Amino acid sequence: MTKPITEQSTLERVKEMTRQALEREAEKLLALDAVKVRISDAAGEGYTHLTVAPERAGDVSKTTTAKATVAALVAEGFSTEWEVRQHPDGRTSQALVVRWP
Repeated sequence: MTKPITEQSTLERVKEMTRQALEREAEKLLALDAVKVRISDAAGEGYTHLTVAPERAGDVSKTTTAKATVAALVAEGFSTEWEVRQHPDGRTSQALVVRWP
């Protein structure tokens, strides 16, 4: 017999779907190698910082990929912070700001 779907199981399922979607977005946007390429490009143009922002609203700052990338950058001497971005529809996202001396 199939277990009936309860409100709690539906809630847990959609939370997990959201988490997975944010992880996929972070993997595309915040993979360490990709961020390092963008840092090099920005430095080559004379900038001392880089902002990596998702196009869509959502908080990727708590994803595994984001945490690993930030930890690696900090270990290499970069400073990082998360900046809240307001989208035209009122929703927000977190943008990673990377700075170097």
